[in-house]
Amino acid sequence: MKEIRINVKSTPEYKEFLPRIKSGIRNIEIQLINRMLTKQEYIDTEKAIKQDNVDISVVHTPLVKIKEWNDEIALNFLLLPGYTEMFENTCKYAEYIAGLEGKRIKVVVHNNYSKATWMETNLIKEKIGPILNNVLQKYENIDLVIENSCATDNKRFKTVFDMEDVSYVVSEINKIVGNRAKTLLDTCHMMMSCEAWKRMSGEDILDWDKVFKDSTMYTDLGLIHLNNIWDNGFKEDHGRPFSPEHEGDIEKLKSIMNAYEKYTNCEISIEVTEEDYYSAPKNFITTKELLEKLGYNLKV
Repeated sequence: MKEIRINVKSTPEYKEFLPRIKSGIRNIEIQLINRMLTKQEYIDTEKAIKQDNVDISVVHTPLVKIKEWNDEIALNFLLLPGYTEMFENTCKYAEYIAGLEGKRIKVVVHNNYSKATWMETNLIKEKIGPILNNVLQKYENIDLVIENSCATDNKRFKTVFDMEDVSYVVSEINKIVGNRAKTLLDTCHMMMSCEAWKRMSGEDILDWDKVFKDSTMYTDLGLIHLNNIWDNGFKEDHGRPFSPEHEGDIEKLKSIMNAYEKYTNCEISIEVTEEDYYSAPKNFITTKELLEKLGYNLKV
């Protein structure tokens, strides 16, 4: 079986890199948590790459406080004051990593809107696409991966629902930025959307084969965030691991990976929450070991 690259999430703090390095994990997706990168985060990143052979392939735009909850930068946020600056600051950091490692780096941005909303507003062509293109022209070694948000947040519903919404916006962005964007499938967000629909309608519509087919209708998948829910995906239930001790997880992971094998061979970030981010990433390891138990050859 072909080797699959697996990434662990980490902020750009050396004390968070270190337990992952000690656990034998060097493939990293960076999660930014400050609106602007600090000098120390640049220093810690260079140290991890040069001293410890950390291999960073993805940088996730900052997790920021919006009113009373945390959220991550979505395409529509680029229309708000300060968000384009945050996005450009992220790309500047990713370009720095590209220079250190001698390869292209992916930058993650969320999509909150449906295909219908994008078509009706023409915002990609008129506003958001030009913003993205202006930034990407400054940073030549950066590509975008556009991630599906879940259809609900803490207080309301969004218009985004399935992966066709994401694939469509990627296809429209690529007309402007010269094919520098791909689709990112977050399995937790997809499960949350389908679970919300199931609880409202009684209809179970989650079909991983369709999810992956919709994800690749215009371009290849650029990345998967592999993560789980054990109930509805809110609060402590968000980003759970796939555990052999939890009922249904083995079958769920098999279904996802069967569709993965059929439709893509992209890298995977195991994006799970941890009780202590300064210790060994136990939930990452639990999911990784279950993948290996299912027969997958992983490079971490």
